[in-house]
Amino acid sequence: MVRMLSSLLLSITACLYPAITAAQPFPTHALKLIVPYPPGGNTDIVARIYSTKLAERLGQPVVVDNRGGAAGALGMGIAAKSANDGYTLVIGDLGSLVIAPLSNPNVGYNPQKDLAPISVLAAVSIVVSVNPNSPDKTFADFLARAKAQPGKLTYGTGGIGGPGHLAFEQLRAMTGVDIVHVPFKGGAQAITALLGGDQVDIVVDGTAMAQVKAGKLRALAVSGPRLPALPDVPSIGETVSGFNFTNWWGFLTPAGAPADAVKRLNEELTAIAALPEIRDRLRDLGLAAQSGTPQQFADLIRTETEKVGRIVKDAGIKLE
Repeated sequence: MVRMLSSLLLSITACLYPAITAAQPFPTHALKLIVPYPPGGNTDIVARIYSTKLAERLGQPVVVDNRGGAAGALGMGIAAKSANDGYTLVIGDLGSLVIAPLSNPNVGYNPQKDLAPISVLAAVSIVVSVNPNSPDKTFADFLARAKAQPGKLTYGTGGIGGPGHLAFEQLRAMTGVDIVHVPFKGGAQAITALLGGDQVDIVVDGTAMAQVKAGKLRALAVSGPRLPALPDVPSIGETVSGFNFTNWWGFLTPAGAPADAVKRLNEELTAIAALPEIRDRLRDLGLAAQSGTPQQFADLIRTETEKVGRIVKDAGIKLE
């Protein structure tokens, strides 16, 4: 009889266990956050700022897994093929969610089908800077000089198809200005060339922030809204009406993740983005904290894909 009762209890417990587990609120164990870039860059920094606070609020570890390669496409592809249980997150940006899929139709993932947006996290305007010896004191000065000398002035960026290149191709389309693109193998090289004073006339790259703050470069404008770290530097849109181009970051999870998991994560990330300590840390990096609903993030990816697609087509850019 005792054996029969024991067996019965074990059977009942086994039957009830899935229901008990399912009833537990998300999350019940550690989460993994894939960062599709190497450690140290802005994407990695934003990921770690948010993941540390997210782990505190969820009461579960958030383990960061850097999977750099193929301009973000490698890690994003891994994330897209992960289990859709809400426990795998990935941080995406303009490069991995828009530029990479446009540059390679066989990239291995479709951001708008294979991934579920959770929340945008941060955004940044791209700094447009010149050497302190430049005759251009304002962005209007630069445009006037470029129009007066078509095909003579050059702008440097961190590479073909990068945010800086796309931003200035949008500027060319909106103003008709004829300036020559000089791509470098990264923003640091473009900044070095500008510091030299004789290779390029202007650089469009966010890595100029440190040199601007140190007084080694002069910031003429930023590509989107004014940056908290450079409040006196105007946006290009204040000179060229309607112009706006930013880079941004957000968390996503594989498509089909449980709605309650996405909802909980969005709520926590929204609360984190509103914390003064988070806003201050991002501002010190030249970034602005952001938040929004999953649908708003999905709309951002869609509209940015359409905008960048038009820029690429109209300019005849061969994305790398």
